[in-house]
Amino acid sequence: MCRSAGSATSESGSGGSDKLRGKTVSARQAWVRLVALVVLLGGLGVMALLGGGELLSGVRAWVDSLGFWGPVIFALCYALAVTALLPGSVLTASAGALFGVPLGAAVVLVGATAGAALSFGVARWLGRPTVERYAGSGRLGRLDTFLSRRGFAAVLVVRLVPLFPFWVINYGAGVAGVRFSSYAAATALGIVPGTLVYLGLGGALADPGSPVLWYSLGGLVVLSAGGGWAARRLRSRSRGVSGADGSR
Repeated sequence: MCRSAGSATSESGSGGSDKLRGKTVSARQAWVRLVALVVLLGGLGVMALLGGGELLSGVRAWVDSLGFWGPVIFALCYALAVTALLPGSVLTASAGALFGVPLGAAVVLVGATAGAALSFGVARWLGRPTVERYAGSGRLGRLDTFLSRRGFAAVLVVRLVPLFPFWVINYGAGVAGVRFSSYAAATALGIVPGTLVYLGLGGALADPGSPVLWYSLGGLVVLSAGGGWAARRLRSRSRGVSGADGSR
């Protein structure tokens, strides 16, 4: 009986530790999103104060001089950057500044989807232990459970709201029980809202007073808030499932 009581105490302590760790990670992610928002706003302000419009026009003219190859090269670089774990939000905003929203959306969707597909293949080649070392066993385990049970719908959800970093989904899905076709289709569809938001932010560099800037910032707030809400729901459901399994 003493051993049973000690085991129960250990399990409750472990559960409390996991819960505290989950809250710490959630808070850290919220701070990261806040810092990213401040950096974007600061960048827009600095560009406006330093006459960034002229510099941007010069860069645009150079990209335009590449003709057809400008968007193609950008999409290729985007795919490689995503595979190398570089932040896609900065590249997406850059596409908005260089190509505008319509063409920029096409370039980013092609580049991001290709990068996600390449990351998926690299993860399959590296194997789960290597991916787990960088993504973290706990986070990868939660993602694996979520994706394996729901497939296309799960990938779509984690793409629509920032439950996990983009690269974690890319590499985590590669070692989870997800079909590549479902993963690629859900990725291409799910990244559309976030892509449009960051394209709008980048496009506003040329005109910081444009209403597009405020629409995009509003969209960023909605996506961040939605991600926080969805993360809490996912954790509560995971604890419920774990509790039910433990009581059987």
